[in-house]
Amino acid sequence: MKVIYLFIFLLALTACHNTSTNDKQQPKEKTEQKNLSDSQKEHLIIKGSAISKQVAVTLQKNLKYAISTQGIDGAIEFCHGKAMHLTDSVARANHVSIRRAAKKYRNPFNTTSQFESDLYKQYILEWLSNKPLKPQIVQNEKGEPVYYSTIMLNKKVCLQCHGTPGKDMPAEREAKIKEYYPNDLATNFKFGQPRGMWVITFANNKVTTN
Repeated sequence: MKVIYLFIFLLALTACHNTSTNDKQQPKEKTEQKNLSDSQKEHLIIKGSAISKQVAVTLQKNLKYAISTQGIDGAIEFCHGKAMHLTDSVARANHVSIRRAAKKYRNPFNTTSQFESDLYKQYILEWLSNKPLKPQIVQNEKGEPVYYSTIMLNKKVCLQCHGTPGKDMPAEREAKIKEYYPNDLATNFKFGQPRGMWVITFANNKVTTN
């Protein structure tokens, strides 16, 4: 199953490589981290992990409430109308910027840059090899440390909107999602697969490049 997933992922990666405009919109990150000491990186990884957990818990709590009161359709409306607002509120509280990057995105805002595509590909290869998917810090061109970690599809309820159309999700639900996201790519996931990455930029922790 993982071999099939790798083939589909690499096919999507190749298809998107020449069409994405996100590289022009975002500064390209540098892999060289000589200005960050090991202790600095460790501190930011701990901080980034705590922030990603905070935003995940916030979203899950509100999503659970939306499902309990309005069903799955309510969850779709929540994700479209409120998820980004809640994410931004957590970001402001922690003086960072937060986004979810994905090759198979639902919201076009989450499109990966070329650097993020390469990094995510590496995470996929590590996942396929059953290696631990460790968070990491990379310094971007502005000298800002950026935290990256994988988002795993580890709750089966997520398959009702991100699973296989016609199997995990009925046609009317797929149509509902398409109303909000006409170019939706975030389906056909399996339980336990990587869904994307958290990208947390510490703008107030800028490190001067050499």
